[in-house]
Formats: sequence, C-alpha cells, structure tokens
Amino acid sequence: MRQINKSLQKNLKFDYLIDFLETHFEMLPEHRASNVKYPLPSVVKAAFAMFSLKSPSLLHFKMQTLPEQNNLRSIYKIAGEIPCDNQMRVILDKLEPSGIRSIFGSLFQLLRSAGVIKEYQFWDKMILVSVDGVEHFSSTKVHCPNCTTKTLRNGEISYQHSGLGAVIVHPEKREVFPIEFEAIVKQDGNRKNDCERNAAKRLCERLKEEHPDTAILLVEDALYSNAPHLRQIIEYGWSYILNVKPDSHK
Repeated sequence: MRQINKSLQKNLKFDYLIDFLETHFEMLPEHRASNVKYPLPSVVKAAFAMFSLKSPSLLHFKMQTLPEQNNLRSIYKIAGEIPCDNQMRVILDKLEPSGIRSIFGSLFQLLRSAGVIKEYQFWDKMILVSVDGVEHFSSTKVHCPNCTTKTLRNGEISYQHSGLGAVIVHPEKREVFPIEFEAIVKQDGNRKNDCERNAAKRLCERLKEEHPDTAILLVEDALYSNAPHLRQIIEYGWSYILNVKPDSHK
C-alpha cells in the first residue's frame, strides 16, 4: 500500500493539480449571458494565478510584461486574453463562493487517497488543523457594501475583506494544505473579536460537515479561548491546543 501511495504522490505535481483545478472550474455555473468575451474558467484560473504569484493587486497582475504573460499562459494554462482589473472584479464578484469552496473537499480526498493525510497525523492519529484570520483586501478609498470597517488612528475609515483559513500543518513538514475558508462578513459585528469568533463557529460547523470522520486537533490563538468555542470543539469530538494569555484570561 505504501508503494501505491508513493506512486500516487509522484503524480501530484503542478501540471496535474492545474488540470485538476481546471476540471472543477469548468463545472462552475455561468452567471452571465451566453455571448461572453471571457470564459468563466479562464477568469477563475487567472484569479488563482494572481493569488498564487502574490501579485499586489489586480491592476499589477494585468500590467505584466509580454514574456511574463506568455509564461502565465503556459504554466497556468490560461487561454485567451486576461481581463482588466475592473472586468475581472465584476465577473468574480457575482460568482457564488460555494462552488469554489467544494474544491477544498475534493483536494482533501485527493491527498487522502495518496496517503498524504496519513503522513500528517500528529498525535493519536489526529491531524493538526491551524485556524487563523487573514486579511486579503484593505483600502481607505475602494469599498463595497460587504466590506467590514475599522477607524484608523487618524480618523480615516479602513474598508476590508478578511476571513478565517483552516490549514493542515505538521511541525516536521514544510508544506501546509488549506482545507476550508470562511469569510468574515459585515454582519459578524463591529469588533475584531466578535467577527472572528462568529466566523469561527461557521468554519467549525463546515469542517465537521465536510470531514465527519476525521480526527482533528485544532490549533488556535488566544482569541478563541472562550467557553462557547470550547463547547463546540468538545461536542464535535475534537481535541485542541489553544494559546491562553494571563493578561486576557485572568
């Protein structure tokens, strides 16, 4: 069995995973008219490439040199013209996130079939799942109705999009594997603590729903050391490692 797993792992290379993603991107429901200039799978692949390459903005991603664009097409297999930042934003803003989220589960099953998840078991056959907040947009000028806000020291309003990421980790391995993401929405509250805690509840619900038989050891910072969250973890039969600070948890 170990030899079979190693053989499967050798196939998990970048080109294979890009083809895997493309297959799922092509199943995303098209929300635009039939006579579109930019096919939805190509737009989503371009967006994936932008985040993969850590471009600082949509505009910067579009304004690449010609050689870089050729490399982009050959590596990420993007066909046709790449939309400008405004066009990409308009197309992606109306895309239902649930279609993208399902890819996490498919990738998890792919890793499990190749024996990768078993290799990441840390203690008592549990996998470490680290949860933390990540901000992926911030501006004092550009904003939308779904932005969360905070007031800066100079009195300006900062508009943000952020979320919670759940990632499989192991202290002896360099690679990590995202398995879930939950957006922090405006309705979650006005304080950072409230926002992240409300999002964490939904994230854990989704993790339990998607991975009901997976033994999870949840790793989180001091923000999540509160009774309601602990009760949810215990109810799901998970274990946990939570940071507790004396000054905030007297």
